[in-house]
Amino acid sequence: MERNDVIQPSINHCRTGGMINETADRIMLLKWWTPAAGGSDAESAVGIYSACYKLSILITLGVQAFKMGAEPFFFNQAASDNAPRIYARVMKFFVITVCLMFLFVVLYLDIWKQFIRNPEMWVGLKVVPILLLANMFLGIYYNLSIWYKLGNKTISGAYITIIGALVTVLINYIFIPHYGYVACAWATFACYGIMMVVSYIWGQKNYRIPYATNKLLAYIIVAVVCYFIHFYIISAFPLAWLSYSLATVLFALYFLLIIRIERKEFAQFPVIGKYLKKPLP
Repeated sequence: MERNDVIQPSINHCRTGGMINETADRIMLLKWWTPAAGGSDAESAVGIYSACYKLSILITLGVQAFKMGAEPFFFNQAASDNAPRIYARVMKFFVITVCLMFLFVVLYLDIWKQFIRNPEMWVGLKVVPILLLANMFLGIYYNLSIWYKLGNKTISGAYITIIGALVTVLINYIFIPHYGYVACAWATFACYGIMMVVSYIWGQKNYRIPYATNKLLAYIIVAVVCYFIHFYIISAFPLAWLSYSLATVLFALYFLLIIRIERKEFAQFPVIGKYLKKPLP
């Protein structure tokens, strides 16, 4: 069988699965929404969900820009003996970047929500952190997918994408009638999270890359903890000045934590490097 005969169906399956993962939630929300799920009607639920989904665009745009630039870079580095370490280093800086993006959106959500002109739709803001994390997982999956692209095993990518599509359909089918658009957000989270985990486990067996897995998980968990600290404090004391002050403090502390841990890495950067070469106090 010709190589293209294998690759082309795989690409088609990836595209089909990807379309399901990205667009099916709104279609299923219209089809399976019930009054028990909350909201006045299915159309308003889709409107709220779509409006709040747009607030995750910062990470979405970052992921898409990364995908366009990273793949040619990954293939150019494939012949290098140091390629696995390069891929691991790219992953680390990607996770750091999207974690900072995540915090920048969720900690200042009171500002970002102003882009939704209808205040009645702000009721759906609770799905924004979930969707941001989901898109973070998708970006990590794009990083991880290098193993099957380099090995011309695109059929593996098709299988992973189809698994994600099945997860999306199953969760939405079961939970939309009870939880409405919140179920759509969690379905997206589960879909991309499972795709990420499956690709990592499968990829490490076929093309081992020395990812700093524990450190990267810690960065993500600390970012989520910062969000919850801000959320619960502001829920108890809903003051605008406190919200923005606490958000700035938490964001700065997280950034300084990253700088301290990755000091040697950032010291090699052309601009900020000269400020980090001095020994720590």
